[in-house]
Amino acid sequence: MSLNRVSGRWGRIVAAGALALTLAGCGGGGSGAGGTTPPPAEATLTGLNITVGTVDLVNAPVVNFTVTTQAGAAFSDLVAADLRFNIAKWIPATDGSGGHWQNYINRANGGAVQGSQERLRAGYAFGTLANHGDGTYTYTFATDIKSATANVCPPPCTDAEGKALDTSYAPTLTHRVAIQQGNSAYPKASGIYDFVPAGGIAAQPDVVADATCNSCHSQLTAHGTRVDVRLCVTCHNRGSWVAGTDGPNVTVDLKAMVHRIHYNNGGLQLPSVIAGTPNTIGNHDFSDVVFTQDVRNCTRCHDGTAGASNFTPLGDFWKTTPSVAACGSCHDNVYFGTTPDATKPYQTIAHSGGVQGDDSRCALCHAAGRYTDAKDIAIAHNFPARMKAAAAKYQFNVISATATGVGQFPVVTFSVTDPTNGGAPYDITTAAGFTSAGASLGIKIAWSTTDFGNHASGANFGQPVSINALTTAVAGAAVGTYTVSSPVAVPAMLPNQAASLRVAMDGRVMGDLTTAGTFTDRLAVKSAFKDFAIAGNVAARRTVVEFAKCAVCHDRLSLHGGNRNNEPGVCVVCHNPNATDAARRPATAGVLTGGVDGKLEESIDFRTMIHAIHAGEAARGGFRETGITVYGFGGRAISFADVVFPGNLANCTACHSATSYQLGGQWVSIWSSGLLTTTTSSGAIADNAADDLKTTSTAAVCASCHDNATAKYHMMLNGGAFDQTLAVASTQIETCSVCHGVGRVYDVKTVHGVK
Repeated sequence: MSLNRVSGRWGRIVAAGALALTLAGCGGGGSGAGGTTPPPAEATLTGLNITVGTVDLVNAPVVNFTVTTQAGAAFSDLVAADLRFNIAKWIPATDGSGGHWQNYINRANGGAVQGSQERLRAGYAFGTLANHGDGTYTYTFATDIKSATANVCPPPCTDAEGKALDTSYAPTLTHRVAIQQGNSAYPKASGIYDFVPAGGIAAQPDVVADATCNSCHSQLTAHGTRVDVRLCVTCHNRGSWVAGTDGPNVTVDLKAMVHRIHYNNGGLQLPSVIAGTPNTIGNHDFSDVVFTQDVRNCTRCHDGTAGASNFTPLGDFWKTTPSVAACGSCHDNVYFGTTPDATKPYQTIAHSGGVQGDDSRCALCHAAGRYTDAKDIAIAHNFPARMKAAAAKYQFNVISATATGVGQFPVVTFSVTDPTNGGAPYDITTAAGFTSAGASLGIKIAWSTTDFGNHASGANFGQPVSINALTTAVAGAAVGTYTVSSPVAVPAMLPNQAASLRVAMDGRVMGDLTTAGTFTDRLAVKSAFKDFAIAGNVAARRTVVEFAKCAVCHDRLSLHGGNRNNEPGVCVVCHNPNATDAARRPATAGVLTGGVDGKLEESIDFRTMIHAIHAGEAARGGFRETGITVYGFGGRAISFADVVFPGNLANCTACHSATSYQLGGQWVSIWSSGLLTTTTSSGAIADNAADDLKTTSTAAVCASCHDNATAKYHMMLNGGAFDQTLAVASTQIETCSVCHGVGRVYDVKTVHGVK
């Protein structure tokens, strides 16, 4: 379901919600979560499969193919305007580069050459499509690729660097026919067929799998309808580029273009961008695109491991076959000729290995296993893996908590062990990882596990009891264990709050990866937690987000200077409904004066903040009308207004565990479940909710993405409250689950189109 369709339903949902309230009052809403009749199913066509059967190259290529639905039924509704066709050849390496695709169908565009397709559109060639009416089709190309006079390479017939292109017919090479379904009314689909015209086994030249891209991008879609990397490379190769006007020519070779687009994170950025030259392709500026993990983690996209789910035959090319084009796409301040390119003023470093006229010598120094230093690309790019391996030698363990009753001062026992060495404990008073500058180790005690609010914790703005374990811990009864005592007694729980607390353990251990013996690297050791009873049984907190899903895009989630790592269950003890960023915001004599966003403070409730960060701005494809700014440590204002979620924002399961995104369980009866309202403005009296302004629970979550006035009005119409005192907000009864609950007419799953 498109984002527009999701947001466009608000008008109907407002009316439906009002009607549902009336019906519910009369008993018309039925009983239980499934008491209403679900809406009629939308179009049953959810997928198309294009399968190429044969390609005849006696004259112009003739392609026979079949189109079926996701259920395998024949699909005969495609017409000529729906389809695009192209054909390319794989040219094996002669200069050490590893080989490249070259499209046979090309066009001149603005002084450059670009790979193209045959399609029924002005300015393009198109052959003959025969629809046989039974799901089978035959397409005869307009381009006779076998004839040099019929298929002339458009001038200048070079790549961006001026090297001649070879578009001649080569029957002994691997060829690829690519078919693209381009009618937006139907599911996007591609048909890819590799073959050797003269006979023989086709090469397997794929470098990146679609599934790898889609793990972050949900469904990577380019130019509106292209969804298959195997199709992309038939045009996006060294034979396609954009002519420079007041700057250099820009290649759109996939290996160079995609590297450059993603090269911005982990403290790394394109040298050209740092020097003031934007990363543009035509009218598109990719300078501010942020890769969500360390850009040196090559295996995130490339995987040549046999049997791996995202394996491709050339998945290890990144480390076995280095090239000027691939390496120079990121290290673009290096020049490989005798002098820098005059159109690239950022080229300030001569290649230390001397002039490289082609790629034939690159592997001598840079291929994996050639050297034991940073010349080896696998060593130079393995810092993320080394960091992970070093962090894996430490494990935080919350062993026990005693004296956890109301009015008591909890005593926590913990340890740090090495799981790679049989669980051997560390002495945190002598081990360099803990005694070196920058090390930290904290114990936090938070309550209650149903929804953390930490009232009477002694800390402002909903924060838990926080203990510096490195300075206060004492040796425990068992070897390698330590204890700390809470300076704050456990209070009586609020009404409807389960009597349980959580002990969280976080911090950073210092490593010596950069320089042996000098412990300056912050290791992202996974934070840990354990829940304990205040009275009676421990109340298990709902599992909302799993780190494994965060890791798909982020690899490691290391925040607050490397202190909080890879554990959402620890994040929520601070990022709770009572918490705002007021402690970091500008203030005079303790009175908040407003931030750069015009707000006195911003909620840092995890369920609202994370949604708001990922939703971005509507102008950039997100849900929110405005971005979110959060003040962090040191009073630094961090704007997330430019964040663009790379996948499908409506797909809640990209982040959520199981069905935790649905309005079931605790979310059905808000006030009996112990869920807290979200603080939007804290009052003058610290740790006193009475003078804070609050937003009711479900409204806070939904409005974190759907923040426009119409959406908020709908929520208020159905019991939600925004920016009200607790006395007012606590009288509200949110009836969101009547329409949006599990199995209801507008179940969140249905509205968001979650599969």
